[in-house]
Amino acid sequence: MRKLEKLIEELYEERHQQQLDTVVPVIADEGMGKSTLILQLAVKYCMVRDGEPPSIQHLLDRICYNREDFKEMMAESDKQALIIVPDAARLLYSMDVATSEQKQIEKDLMDVRGLEYMILLGFQSWRRIGGEIKERRAKMALRIPRRGLVRVYGRESMDHRIDEGSWPSSTMTDKFPSLDGTELWQEYKRIDQQKKRDRIAAGTESADDEPTTAQEIATDIRENGGAEEYLNEINNGAQIVLDRHSIAAEYDIGKEKSKQVKKLLKADVDIEEVL
Repeated sequence: MRKLEKLIEELYEERHQQQLDTVVPVIADEGMGKSTLILQLAVKYCMVRDGEPPSIQHLLDRICYNREDFKEMMAESDKQALIIVPDAARLLYSMDVATSEQKQIEKDLMDVRGLEYMILLGFQSWRRIGGEIKERRAKMALRIPRRGLVRVYGRESMDHRIDEGSWPSSTMTDKFPSLDGTELWQEYKRIDQQKKRDRIAAGTESADDEPTTAQEIATDIRENGGAEEYLNEINNGAQIVLDRHSIAAEYDIGKEKSKQVKKLLKADVDIEEVL
């Protein structure tokens, strides 16, 4: 991931050394390597900032799992601090449906621009990213179409995605390795799984106002970025498919309903044109 490492170096020089921060949405379906990439970007940022690799504990301490963690880090962190939010949709859901508290947190991002933070945000899809982030605060977005491959989109490309509803050619493409078997990944997964169990036990999951029928889900997808958001590359990029598994993961639905949604959306996507 030499290109990405070079990008982090350039960001530090051009933004963090000039009293600016960096907000980076990393977009990928569940299991595609979103957290893996975020952790590697975090390591590289710390190395550029400090001149040495961070400890595993330092990285894990910079991860936010709820709104309270995020607000506290934004308010109390030192300049040039690293802030990691692997599941940012839970904190910063799309402004169209966000609660007032979620909206306020997203607006608070505007107030910390001069603190030179590096803020890495993980989202499962473009539609989950709120307006303040994708329209103003983020100057780039990283999208993982398949494991190990990342496409980088600059501000102009993000504006194209907003205006036209489709991704243009990426500004940069790079590969990133797996962290499987490393101590960092083992510790991260252990804590992440515990946090998820705690969240379920606390009953903080809520499906209120979420679309439930296949037709409602298809309509929601069309109104929030379109079916192209669920196109994935397979066979090392040789084919592009409308992936019902991504739809199922995004909306927490079963096999049959995801098939129905895919059927409803199929006419919206010209695969040959995308290829």
